[in-house]
Amino acid sequence: MLTVKFDEFLKRSAQLRPGYPASLGKAPAEGSAVLAAWIPEVPGLLQAVYDTVLGTGGGEEDPSLVEFIPGYRLIHISEYGKELEVLTGILQEKGYTGGGVVLPLLTNYGSDYICYHRSEDGTERICDLLHDYGDLVVMYDSPDTFLGTLCEFYKQEVYFLDEEGYLDCDLVMEGEVGAALNPGAAYWSE
Repeated sequence: MLTVKFDEFLKRSAQLRPGYPASLGKAPAEGSAVLAAWIPEVPGLLQAVYDTVLGTGGGEEDPSLVEFIPGYRLIHISEYGKELEVLTGILQEKGYTGGGVVLPLLTNYGSDYICYHRSEDGTERICDLLHDYGDLVVMYDSPDTFLGTLCEFYKQEVYFLDEEGYLDCDLVMEGEVGAALNPGAAYWSE
């Protein structure tokens, strides 16, 4: 199911940014198996993503192709180990004690992350982690609602390209759609 939703996200992205899916590179069969070097049990969301694409490489210069969502790029699979180390370091430095598994998915150039989080009871969520604060804030109630919400942002034209060609969004509409589809996520009520 997650792979189907990820494919829908790529198709909707391509309607606004025709070259975006190709810019992510095509993953080899079972590409997510590479992640097993760092993650003993690769979550379904990361399998759906990295069995399909490689991610955004550091050399991408076309502004319309850099970001997965406004402000964040999809971590390239070749950089995953490094980004996991940075994320783990931030959590340790900030004294994170929430338990469970926290894995990077998206990042920006300020070491902020959109993370996959699986709690000790097995609940999966997508969270925001700002480097300066170190607190995980739930953005999406599940990996499924994460991808579904991003697709909805495209459907409702929340996302657009700004005058310089970067992916941008209508913040008010993003908050309304995000809150409606993720009622358990604190991020949208802040």
